[in-house]
Formats: sequence, C-alpha cells, structure tokens
Amino acid sequence: MRNEEKKVIYWAVISLILFLLVNWLMTLDFMHLARSVRLSEAVRVTIIAGILYLATILLAALKVKISYYLMAAVVAIYTVGFVGMLTTMFTGSEANIVIKLVMAGLSAFGVIVNFYWFILAFKLRAVFQRESLAKQINKNKQFKK
Repeated sequence: MRNEEKKVIYWAVISLILFLLVNWLMTLDFMHLARSVRLSEAVRVTIIAGILYLATILLAALKVKISYYLMAAVVAIYTVGFVGMLTTMFTGSEANIVIKLVMAGLSAFGVIVNFYWFILAFKLRAVFQRESLAKQINKNKQFKK
C-alpha cells in the first residue's frame, strides 16, 4: 500500500473517531439541548458511521478502485454532520458559552480534518492518474515495437 493511501485511510479513521466523540458528547445532559439526543440514537449513529467508514476502508485495502470515491461520499456526509452539530450547539442548546465553544471547536476541527482528507484524496487521485498514464505510455511503446 502506498504512503498516500495510508494517509488517506489514517485521516478517515481520525475523522470517524472525532465524529463519534462529538456525537457521544452531544448525548450528555450538560449540553442542555432543546431536543436531547437519546442513547439509542447515538448507538445507531455509531453503528452506521462505523459500518460506512470501515466498509470503505476495507474496500480501499482490497484495492477496489471505486473505494476512495465511496469514502469521499462518506466523509462528505459526516462533514455535514459536523456542521449540523456546530449549528445545534448555537441554536438548540442552553449550555454555557464555554461548553458551546468547546463543542463548536471540536465540530469545526472535524470539518477541518475532513477538508484535509479531501486534499489528501485529491493528491492520491493524482498519483493514480500518473501511474495509469505511465502504464498507457509503456503499453503504447511496446505496441509500436
């Protein structure tokens, strides 16, 4: 596995862990949410997020070409989740400002991690494209002989 692939997978795992951390923190009583998050909802979100992230990571490890595109969709979905959590803390929470700022900071950090993931994924895509182009050039050179 290439170093670029390892980085993309590593940051996807960081994204998942950060999302789950923020999600579980949102279930705590001191968040004073207008609509509290039930424990069963948090468990369901954890299972779904785990399955989506781990399935795409497994596909990437198995060298399935579409895996990184699927992973991009998953990361995009959970980026929206981070934005939703950030919005919820300021519009639907009666918690004190320190808690709001900490949660907003964690959510914003999650968005930054996910944008960084996209930068790494685009770099990986460029690596794949260069390799594909080099193979085509070599194939054409052999064909001309």
